[in-house]
Amino acid sequence: MIHRSLKIFFCTCVPALLMLLSINLTAQNEDLKFIDNTYVDYIKTVRLHIDGFPHSYPFIELNGNARLRLSFDDLSDEVRRYSYKFIHCDQDWKPSGLSSLEFNSGYSTDYLEDYDFSLRTLKEYVHYDLTFPNRNMKLDVSGNYLLVVYDEEDDAFPVITRRFMVQENIAGMSGRIMRPAQVDKIHTHQEVDITVNTKQLNLKAPMRELSLTVLQNNRWDNAVTGIIPNLLKPDYVRFDYQGKVSFQGGNEFRNLDIRSVRAPRSPMAGITNEGDFYAMMMEAEKPRDTGTYLSYFDLNGDFVNFRFDRDVLTLADEFLQENFDRLRFDFNGEYIEMTWVLKTPFPLDRDVYIFGGLSEYQLKPGLKMIWNPQINAYVGRTMLKQGFYNYHYVTEKRPEKGSTDRINYDELEGSFDETENDYLALVYWRPIGGRYDRLIGALLLNSTLD
Repeated sequence: MIHRSLKIFFCTCVPALLMLLSINLTAQNEDLKFIDNTYVDYIKTVRLHIDGFPHSYPFIELNGNARLRLSFDDLSDEVRRYSYKFIHCDQDWKPSGLSSLEFNSGYSTDYLEDYDFSLRTLKEYVHYDLTFPNRNMKLDVSGNYLLVVYDEEDDAFPVITRRFMVQENIAGMSGRIMRPAQVDKIHTHQEVDITVNTKQLNLKAPMRELSLTVLQNNRWDNAVTGIIPNLLKPDYVRFDYQGKVSFQGGNEFRNLDIRSVRAPRSPMAGITNEGDFYAMMMEAEKPRDTGTYLSYFDLNGDFVNFRFDRDVLTLADEFLQENFDRLRFDFNGEYIEMTWVLKTPFPLDRDVYIFGGLSEYQLKPGLKMIWNPQINAYVGRTMLKQGFYNYHYVTEKRPEKGSTDRINYDELEGSFDETENDYLALVYWRPIGGRYDRLIGALLLNSTLD
């Protein structure tokens, strides 16, 4: 009788429970954007990088010692219960066919337990930290991953998504950056050619199995994806296309240095204490589309908010070492209502945005600038934490067939082939009969160093 009851239970109740679980997971995934995105206004300053290297790309080696660190601030002034999970993705950032048990030998979901309350700041917030892989959350296969953070206080809705990559180091890579061959792009664009060593791969059909993705300055919005090799040799393949893997050089990013509230290094027209936060207004800036290129240090669109440890400093980090007010900005950095002013002779026929890592490389409504006829300038405003920021003023490009790049530099920043940019090349391998895209190689190039 007991066996019969168990049989009835498993035949009726368990499928229903599994269906409900499936419906819940599907509903959660339908709310997700498989991009770097923050879904609520009260979460600020989201960062994902290699632990110990704050100015780094979010990719690590499979079974290596490096870990990734996620950090963010919750400005809602209360401790919330946040959970997180990983979603394994194909090279085109769609969920792969792998179950969580196949790519994660730890828990399918875990909680963020490391947090600190802000200390001696006008604006109160809670700072959260997460490092992974960890003892609860493993990463067992290579490829693209989406990190999703949920707010468990209100029916587990997503609040943060971040892309990261896990690499198998089995394909050596080399590359070069050059001027494009097309005459109309020779002074404004940069082209990337990549060679991949295939000695360790058992390739049956290289043009079907291998694919290349190239990113500029950690931007996925204008990445060139799905590139197949066009030159096949016994021990290597090449991705060498004229005009196909090319990017606007753009201009060096503008720097905003607000590591100090009392003495910011960027020119300010005014600094005030608003009671709950500080407010700063930058001195008016002008467009840089005059055709003149000027080289200077930037972070290629990134931003940093805290003091670096001496043993992990790079040459670029040395420039950012000084924090004038406090030693750490994780939980004692102030929040500042920053106002940008861009002078133009007349309003443009397209919307103007503040763009960069601070906008998650999106044209965000909150960072759209408004034309003020009284001062003949565009004005934009947002809340930023103390730190060092890069940004551009851009307009939205009219849609072009076959292109996902919506960013137009020509009107306000200009584009030059001499501009210093980082390029990340990722090689994916899906063997014949394989179920997912393995990331087998990654190469970081710089347009002025390589």
